Amino acid sequence: MKKIIVAETAGFCMGVRRAVNMVLELVEETHEPIYTIGPLIHNPQVVGLLRQRGVIPVQRLSEIQKGTVVIRSHGVSPSIRRGLEEKGLRIIDATCPRVARVHRLVEQYAEQGALIIILGDPGHSEVEGILGFAGSNARVVQGPDEIPQLPEANSVLLVAQTTQSQKKFEETAEAVKKRYCELDTERVRIINTICDSTERRQAEVSELAKEAQAFVIVGGKESANTRRLQKLVQSSGLPAYLVESEDELDFEALLNVDKVGLTAGASTPNWMIRRVYEELHRRSLMTRWFPLRVFYQLLRFIGILNFYLGLGGALLTALVGILLSDKLNPYACFANFFYIFSIHNFNVLSSPRLLEVIEPARGKFFIRHRGPLVYLSLFGLVSGAVFAFLINPWALLFYAGLSILSLLYQAQFRPQTKRGIFRFRSLMDIPASKDLFSALAWSVMIVLLPIAPGAHFSLKVWLIFALIFLMVLARSIIQDFRDLQADRLAGKETIPTLLGADRSRILIHLLLSLAVLTLIIYFLLYNSSHLPALGLATGLLWLWLCVPLFTRRAVIQGLRAELMIDFSFILAGILGLLMSIF
Repeated sequence: MKKIIVAETAGFCMGVRRAVNMVLELVEETHEPIYTIGPLIHNPQVVGLLRQRGVIPVQRLSEIQKGTVVIRSHGVSPSIRRGLEEKGLRIIDATCPRVARVHRLVEQYAEQGALIIILGDPGHSEVEGILGFAGSNARVVQGPDEIPQLPEANSVLLVAQTTQSQKKFEETAEAVKKRYCELDTERVRIINTICDSTERRQAEVSELAKEAQAFVIVGGKESANTRRLQKLVQSSGLPAYLVESEDELDFEALLNVDKVGLTAGASTPNWMIRRVYEELHRRSLMTRWFPLRVFYQLLRFIGILNFYLGLGGALLTALVGILLSDKLNPYACFANFFYIFSIHNFNVLSSPRLLEVIEPARGKFFIRHRGPLVYLSLFGLVSGAVFAFLINPWALLFYAGLSILSLLYQAQFRPQTKRGIFRFRSLMDIPASKDLFSALAWSVMIVLLPIAPGAHFSLKVWLIFALIFLMVLARSIIQDFRDLQADRLAGKETIPTLLGADRSRILIHLLLSLAVLTLIIYFLLYNSSHLPALGLATGLLWLWLCVPLFTRRAVIQGLRAELMIDFSFILAGILGLLMSIF
């Protein structure tokens, strides 16, 4: 594989995203059991994460005695809703607005005595719900071939399951007009109820099929719209492989394919698409030039173990030392390298199962090698302490105190409860604390640790402190966009999950603007022989360029995206050090 073409429309549609968000908000506000009639969406990974948070799918009303019931995006028939009401259950209606529109149309025309023709999959939950509103005078057809067998009628209405094929609907519409040609146009109503998201998804796949040589389609095997995408690709003469996860990829079949198209059904989360994309990309690199493969594996290794991030912190420490005291402190650089990579490893070790879901390469590695990685990270903290001692015994106390606080931040003190002041089992459960604490810890270690022993904290120190804080905080929020859907599903309250994507993007721009303003003030006050500060300016510019690249919903972000974002620290450090020579 030389190229992987990712469809822009891949991932959650509006209706699925709305249903998932409604359930997640419900999880936060209620103590009661939460049930869904059938799986909330046709995706086993999402259903599994929701089950861990107490959302239980059931098949029969008899399985529910009390609590809250969520009507999923496919909708239900009026009889099922009445059954829920008779049980006295709290009902949350997450029916997709597009599906609800079909319900209203069908009910309206059924009351007028029209024959209701539904183009859809017999037995599908959405179709069953539509039938409930259509009454007894309704027929489900799977295509134009079944239209001639329909009974006589004085008036007819043709609608479609919202995820149906556009081409099949048009063919069926023509067959209906032909079958009931004796009726005037007022009595033969054809209303295209296919969701516009489905239309765009199918149109994009048809367009990409002109360029790709094969397709991988990510989604649940039970998802009708996902299976339809597979059939659409196959109808164009290309092989299409439907997978629920990267473990099902058939690389033998893709061995001689140069261009692979990648798309997904409406129930597939972005992180699952990313998992498949990353595995396709990893396998494609295995066929490349040997030195390139070695370089990729090395970069992947230092990225997974957070050595890359530690290097960025060390280079920033070197630059800050030059800015504040005109000299580089190698002990402080090593202390920060070991602190940053060790603490970030402990962050991963505290929740590897979630990481395994959204980024399996790192998650599985940390689960498989948990013991050695704990010892490696402890060794890193101790090594950092040695270098802190070489700075000054006071710096060692400073380092030890912050390391203990960082470990306590991840420690679980008590069982978690749903509500109240004490609902948090650890400090890291406090909303948005990860981003804020990380930025504060980096700033303290990089700026204050090297000058900890009785130094005078001048305005210059606090300007640099603010710069590093704003830069690291902006970086953390950009990184949070990589896992936005999974964070919400798992209950992690990061800044983007709390504020939403649009407000978080505005916040990133505000933080970077404040950082630039701080840098301008620094230049105005200390413009003599401080050319190295241009390194920080370049790092800020790099981060700013990352905002539009890595905060879009459709973007596929894996380890490479993380490395690109964190390159801002390395770029700032290297360029600043080079500037110090002149």
